[in-house]
Amino acid sequence: MSLENITALIAAIAAAVLAAIALYQFVKDRPEIIDRLRPKLGAAWKAALVILAVALVGNLAVNAFGGGDGRPTRITFVYSPEKEALLRPLIRRFNAERREANGGPVVVESRVIASGKAQAAIARGRLEPVAWSPAWSMWGRLLNFEAGEDLVPSENPSLVRTPLVIAMWEPMARALGWPKRKIGFKELLTLARSRKGSGSFGGPQDGKFKLGHTNPDFSTSGLEAVAAEYYAAVGKQGGVTEEDVRRPDVRQTIQGIERSIVHYGDTTLFFAEQLEKYGQSFASAVAMEEVTLINFNRNRPATRLVTVYPKEGTFVSDNPFIVLDAPWVSEDDKDAAEVFHDWLAEELTTERLAERSGFRPGDPADKPLPPVEPKSGADPAEPRRVLGLPSPAVLARIKSAWRQDQKRANVMLVLDTSGSMRKEQKLDKAKGGLEVFLGELDDRDRVGLINFGSTVLDQVPLAPFGRNQQELQRAIDVLVPQGGTAVYDATSRAVQAVESLNDRDRINAVVLLTDGGDTKSSLSRAALIQALKPQSPALGSNVQVYTVAYGADADEQVLRDIAVASEGGSFEGKESRIEALYERISSFF
Repeated sequence: MSLENITALIAAIAAAVLAAIALYQFVKDRPEIIDRLRPKLGAAWKAALVILAVALVGNLAVNAFGGGDGRPTRITFVYSPEKEALLRPLIRRFNAERREANGGPVVVESRVIASGKAQAAIARGRLEPVAWSPAWSMWGRLLNFEAGEDLVPSENPSLVRTPLVIAMWEPMARALGWPKRKIGFKELLTLARSRKGSGSFGGPQDGKFKLGHTNPDFSTSGLEAVAAEYYAAVGKQGGVTEEDVRRPDVRQTIQGIERSIVHYGDTTLFFAEQLEKYGQSFASAVAMEEVTLINFNRNRPATRLVTVYPKEGTFVSDNPFIVLDAPWVSEDDKDAAEVFHDWLAEELTTERLAERSGFRPGDPADKPLPPVEPKSGADPAEPRRVLGLPSPAVLARIKSAWRQDQKRANVMLVLDTSGSMRKEQKLDKAKGGLEVFLGELDDRDRVGLINFGSTVLDQVPLAPFGRNQQELQRAIDVLVPQGGTAVYDATSRAVQAVESLNDRDRINAVVLLTDGGDTKSSLSRAALIQALKPQSPALGSNVQVYTVAYGADADEQVLRDIAVASEGGSFEGKESRIEALYERISSFF
C-alpha cells in the first residue's frame, strides 16, 4: 500500500466518522424523527446509523483506492493530420458512449499535430499528451533518442498502415514505362536533372520534371522520403550507417535529388490541395502516403495520380498507438488510454477501413480491401520490398544532413503596418509570428522585408539570412501602425524584388500578411493578378505568393486570388494562432 493510498484511507475514515457523528446528532436533536424510526426499527435505530456510517466509510475507502467517484478521466490524445478524417468521428462517438475506467467515463481530448512537430514539442517539454499516434514508429524512437529517456515503450500496436509512394501523374508515369517498368530514385534523379522531362526516357519532351516532398522536420512522408533516398544512394542490403550518411558520393547524390525539389510543405494534405488547384504545373511527382493518393483520386474525372512504389524499397507508416511512459501520465491515465485503444481496435476493422478511408489494416497479415486497388491508383500486392527502420542515431544524422542539402529559398516578407493593425495588438502579434518564421531559416536562405501602409517601404533588401539577421530584427522592432492599405502595390514590389534575382535554383516566394482590403494602391487588382500568372504552364510560376488573411476584416477572396494566380497558398490567420501559422509556412522553404 502506497503512502498516498494510506493517507487517502485515513482521510476517508475521518470524514466518515465525522459524518456519522453529525448524522447521529442531527437525528438525536429531532424527537419527531426518532418517533417515526422507532416503530419500524425499534431499538435498532441506533444500529442503523452505525451501518450507514460503515457504508459511508467503505464507499470513501473504495474511492481512495481508485474505485472511482464517477468523475471522468480526461486524456489528451495527439495524432497526425492524415488520420483526422478517420479518427475525428470515432473520437466523438467514443466520448458519447461514455466508456469507463477508474470508476468514471473516459473523455478523449484530441489534438491534430504533425508528427515531427509533436515529437519536437514533447522532447522539449512543450507538449504532454497521454497518448500519441504519429504516422510512423520512427518518431517514437527519435523522441527517446532526443529526450535521453524511454518515454515511448519499445512495442506499440499499429492502428492503420500505409506505405510511402511516389505519386506521379499518369501520363508522365506511362511515358516512363509504368506500370511494367520499375521506377526508383535513380530515375527520379535523372528526370530532375534533365531539361527534357520524360523525354530523357523516350517519352514526350514536356518540360522540366518537378519533384516535391514534405519537410522532414515536420512530416513523416518527408522524413521517409529523405531516408529512402539514402537507402537508394547507398545501394546495399542491411540499411544505412552514420558513416554512409557522411560519404561524399552519397551526399552528392542526395544533394542532386534535393536541389531538384520545387516545393516543400508541412503535410502531404497540403500537397494534395495544391495538386488539385494547379495540376501538373505545380509538380510532376510528389512523395506521399498511399492513403493520400487514394483519397486524391476519389471521384476525380480528370487526370489522376498513380502510385510508383520505389524499386529500391520503401517505408511503411505504421501509425502506432503510443501510451507515453512519462512523469505526467498517471496509472489512471494509462488505464483510460487502454480502454480507448481497445475500443479503437474494435472499430478499425479491415471492412470499416475499406468503407471510410484508403488506409491498410494495422495488422500487415490482413489483406487490404478496396479502395486499395488499381482503380484508385494503388496496388495491394505492393510494396514488395519494405525497408527496415534505421537507428535513431542514423535518422538524426539524416535529418541534420538534409538541413545542409535541402534546396535553399529566396523569401520576401511583406507585412501590413496600416492603422488598423493597431487594433487588438495585431501588429505586435504579427511581429511575434515573423520572429518564429525567422527562427526556422538557414543562414544561406535569402530573406528581405517590406512593409506597407499608405505607401510601400523597402525595409531590408534580400540577402543571406546569416548576414542580415540583426538588421531584420531591428527593422521589425521599430515598425508602427499608420496609414491606409496598399496591398497590391506591396505585393507587386515584393514579387519584382524576388524575380530580379533571376534565381531558378532556389524556391522563390513572397509571404504576405494583411488585415484589410486595399485602399491605397496605384496598381489595380486585375493588373496584379495578370502579372502573377505563370508565363509558361509547363514551368509554372517563378515566385509563389503565400497570403495570410489576418482577422475578420481581411479580404479573403482577394488574397485567395493572389495566391492562386501565383500558384502559392492562402491561409486564414487568427491573432491567437499567428505564430503557429508562420511556423507552418516556414516548412515550405
